[in-house]
Amino acid sequence: MKQTITKLSVSETTEQLKKSIDDKGFTLFCDIDHQANARTVDLTMPTARTLIFGNPVAGTKLMQKDLTVSLDLPLRLAVIEKDGHTVLIHQTTEDFTTHYQLENHPVLEKIEALFFSLASELS
Repeated sequence: MKQTITKLSVSETTEQLKKSIDDKGFTLFCDIDHQANARTVDLTMPTARTLIFGNPVAGTKLMQKDLTVSLDLPLRLAVIEKDGHTVLIHQTTEDFTTHYQLENHPVLEKIEALFFSLASELS
């Protein structure tokens, strides 16, 4: 997993990521607010959001190679509050190749570039 600290709040980071995901032509399937969900059962936790998004062309190409990668698709970005900082967390190419038969798959390079681009656009 790769972690990037941002200067924005979790909410600001999440909103900027959602816009960037949309601008890049990806579909945002879900924005999970874990802290809000915890409150519904009278529990507390630090701010934590998970964005689930994808592109059916890229995802299908990975699943054609190893169908078990469907456990980690669509892609996910976690935005959490940790030690007073906002942290963006996502999987790396190494994570995918360690768990699935996807060695040297060209889509993984594109995913890595996408995550890099999303993280670098945070201001």
